[in-house]
Amino acid sequence: MRADLRWIRADLRSHRLHSLLVVLAVAGTAAALLLASSLLTAATDVWQHQFSAGHLPHVRVDLAPPAAARSDDDPARTALARQPGVSSVTPEQRTAEAQIVGQSAPGHIAVGTGSDRDGRVPLTLRADTPGVPHPSLDAGRWLTSGTLGQLVLERSAAQASWARPGDLLTLQNADGHLFQLQVIGVADSVEQIPYNQAGYGLGWVTQSTLDQLDPDRTTQGRTIGLYLDDPGTAGNAARRAVAVVGSERVLRLTTWQDARSAWEEDNRLTGLLLGLSGLAALIAAALAVTGAAAGRIRASTGGIALLKTIGFTRARVVRLFALQHLVLAGTGIVLGALGAALTAQLNPVWQVGLGRDGGLLPGGAAALGGTTAAALTVISLAAALPAHRASLVPPVLTTDAGKPRTTRAPRPSRLGLLRHLPTAVVLGLRGTWRDRGANAITVLRLAAPVMACTLALCTWSTLDVLAGTSAGGVTPAALTVHPAFVETGRDDARLRTQLASDASVAAVYPSTDMTALAAGRSATLTLRAVGTAVRPYPLRVVQGRAARSVDEAVAGQGALDVLGATVGDWVRITTGSTVRKLHIVGRDLEPDNAGRVLSTSMDTLDQPGDPVVPAYYMVVLRHGADRTATRRELSRRTGPGTGLTVEPPPDHLRKLSMLRGAVIALTSLLGLIALAELLTTTASGLRAHRHELVVLRTIGLTPRQAQVIMATRSGTLAVVGSGLGITLGVPLALRLIDLQGRADGVGAGIAEAPSAQALLLLATVLAAAAALLAGVPAGRTARGDGIASLR
Repeated sequence: MRADLRWIRADLRSHRLHSLLVVLAVAGTAAALLLASSLLTAATDVWQHQFSAGHLPHVRVDLAPPAAARSDDDPARTALARQPGVSSVTPEQRTAEAQIVGQSAPGHIAVGTGSDRDGRVPLTLRADTPGVPHPSLDAGRWLTSGTLGQLVLERSAAQASWARPGDLLTLQNADGHLFQLQVIGVADSVEQIPYNQAGYGLGWVTQSTLDQLDPDRTTQGRTIGLYLDDPGTAGNAARRAVAVVGSERVLRLTTWQDARSAWEEDNRLTGLLLGLSGLAALIAAALAVTGAAAGRIRASTGGIALLKTIGFTRARVVRLFALQHLVLAGTGIVLGALGAALTAQLNPVWQVGLGRDGGLLPGGAAALGGTTAAALTVISLAAALPAHRASLVPPVLTTDAGKPRTTRAPRPSRLGLLRHLPTAVVLGLRGTWRDRGANAITVLRLAAPVMACTLALCTWSTLDVLAGTSAGGVTPAALTVHPAFVETGRDDARLRTQLASDASVAAVYPSTDMTALAAGRSATLTLRAVGTAVRPYPLRVVQGRAARSVDEAVAGQGALDVLGATVGDWVRITTGSTVRKLHIVGRDLEPDNAGRVLSTSMDTLDQPGDPVVPAYYMVVLRHGADRTATRRELSRRTGPGTGLTVEPPPDHLRKLSMLRGAVIALTSLLGLIALAELLTTTASGLRAHRHELVVLRTIGLTPRQAQVIMATRSGTLAVVGSGLGITLGVPLALRLIDLQGRADGVGAGIAEAPSAQALLLLATVLAAAAALLAGVPAGRTARGDGIASLR
């Protein structure tokens, strides 16, 4: 064993750069897989722990007030408790709707938020009722019974309103009256879909505070939680609840599966990107290890033969090379685990993987064990074939001097001579074509990291398109204008004219959102009336067409999934007590509410009880307009006394910002793997052409021509490898991104290919690096002082 270790140490010292690159590649791959495991599994584990510890209901039903409201329990609670499969129900809680319209100083009620805030936050307030389980507190304390003016916010709503314990918030009730409440706590309610997906936040107040906000108890809503014997039947239980209570009373339905999926969504995209790219990087690293090991064996054939002559068996030679690469892989895994732990500790975004126990490694021991086993297994298998070939080296080497060698130049070289290309270029092409078998394997090994890199580039370009507002992005509107409260007699046309008079404004679209219940389904969605049939809102329709007349709608992918419909179908939904039939004529890319949005025109709202004036206005700016300056100007024009607030629309893609950092890190990792492969290609080419370069030097070959020969050979292989990787990688990456978009409710058609300039730059950088790495040692070899660099 001591002799084996001495040989391994000597071999690693003679190939320091290759060994370092393999260690760094394995370290980056291990870190990516650990962080991906953290994001994909730890969020679910934390959610499951909080859900079970809080004894939260499996189904949450939000109800409108009954026709004959009373102070005692709603008959709906008794009816729900009698349903088959329902083990128990929570006590009834009273609810009221409000909006957070600003923060204010004590004793002074102010409307409006700072320029760095998101603006109005719709809020559903629940009365603290004895017997109802409390959510786990993240900061502050819980409500004091009977105390007025206290508010506990759900964490996502607190983040959206930039509120923390001790802050005073200005709330506006349904009648437009303003109230001041103090935030005394922030809670994690894992049964609630987060604000950025649900479109409304959640807060808890005492019953006396709720009565102050909504004095008429006949208009207060109800919320009831259902505990099930079999949690897997939550969907069926929700549908039965709608049938029992009546669709006209059901405002919202939330099952535990919906809540868990929503909590996972923020981290799922980044986790999948890291996981897929990490696996691709692991495969690419394994191919690079295979090439490097094969090159080392070809360079060390004499040494291996000497080992065989002094008694090394075939099994011992295999063990020697396998142990060497296991040492490299193990070192890389240790460095990768340390890097992942440091990343998770320094960046709060990744600390979801550490859980509440404050563990050091993302994902815990299970993720580390799985990553270690996968990396060691893949690297061992990658080194197994070259090690087996090494074991077949005979103790006495034979020469191939008697073997005939072809003298006919390959077709690319003959064509090059006819085109009067430089002699050195022709010789480089000849070397590329002559070793077609080995070079084809090299091309495949180079194509692997390029394919993985195209996934990262496609992700980046997709984020650029989604974030664009004036270039066909998901959210064309750059500003939204909210009246203080919806007035029946408000002059809608005058306000729209006033907003459109600004030179930076391209169009103003009246809008209203309504909660809708899908017929026969266990989920709610949003019916969004925006624009008119004459002037429709510019949705990004990727299938079908835009809505052009009354009762036509464009659906997000999440809405199609909830409704079980496709483009061209007629669907029935219920808003309040109104049943509507809409014709879905198209599908758009909709990030709001996980894609569960039906977009139609304001002309469709022609039923009794429908809003007669818009709840807000979506403002689209002209290309190149400054959103901040336009927002300031519109706020000045409307004036503080008008009760209007001008703000950007909710940024549903802000949670994807961490993907850009992951893309940069993965691209750097894949660059290391490609560099290791290029070094292997360069070393193999120099060994194969060493004697040829010496012979050509004797007949007048200059060192510069030697550099051109080897640079042409390596550059050609790099160009072919990058072309193959791009050709195969771009369609695969677009398909994967579209599949993920469909799973998240945004829908297929979201993927965007990188620009031709970006792909050309990728191929150019790879070819230039290959030419540079091959040209410099080739010049040294031609001068006669670079033989040692061939090893």
